[in-house]
Amino acid sequence: MYQIAILGVGKMGSAILEGVLRSGVYQKEDILLHIHSFEKLAKYRMEGYNVTNHIEEVLENSKIILIAIKPQMFPEVLEDAKNYDFSGRCVISIAAGLTISYIQSYFNNAFVVRAMPNTPAQIKEGVTTLCSLDDSNIFFTSALRVFRSIGVAYPIKESEMDDSLALNGSMPAYLYLFAKAFIDDAVKCGIDYDVAKKLAAESIKASADMILKSEDSIDQLITNVCSKGGTTIAGLNVLKENGFEDTISKCARACANRSKELSK
Repeated sequence: MYQIAILGVGKMGSAILEGVLRSGVYQKEDILLHIHSFEKLAKYRMEGYNVTNHIEEVLENSKIILIAIKPQMFPEVLEDAKNYDFSGRCVISIAAGLTISYIQSYFNNAFVVRAMPNTPAQIKEGVTTLCSLDDSNIFFTSALRVFRSIGVAYPIKESEMDDSLALNGSMPAYLYLFAKAFIDDAVKCGIDYDVAKKLAAESIKASADMILKSEDSIDQLITNVCSKGGTTIAGLNVLKENGFEDTISKCARACANRSKELSK
């Protein structure tokens, strides 16, 4: 029996694969990859991986099954799982919105871990939230090792998974849009695109480090940048006058609500 099967080797599945191998969590011989694409399957087979396009092999021969497919694909791909008993085995799902109870409805008696990584996992700087019904279970420890191989991982309550989605799973897209708006404005003013991109990205990265490392509150960090009647205050006033914080709140709620809808 394989130690782990990865069902879906897209961007996130392949990032997890690289992470667990690089960190030594698993070796190639421990892993089974389920791949639909014949071309991709042939590529991984040539690289020495155990591969299959038969879901039955995954369901029958894997101690841990890591599901890295879109939530909408669950009914089509995993209907056959209902015919198996997964006692003593684990299922890890990274599908947004799908609850532990929903996943258990496919995988009878499995220990289920619900996780939400984000795309910086592709550069080994992912931020993952994860939960289960028993965080002391050895399988939960195994899941933590998997996700810490691609960045950092934080156990939270399942009741917090949807509402925290904007903070990690979706956060990169929101930050990209934020950065893009400033970069596009700079380019309109004649600043070179590459220079603008580096200035914005490095400033965001350094500011995030300040949030984590400074003893000051975020409100104080904002104040520290501002001077009375200065340039930063002028820009902040425009953001506040146009409902910036309310818009961010609405964005986070829309994200969470869509996650909740996916479980229905």
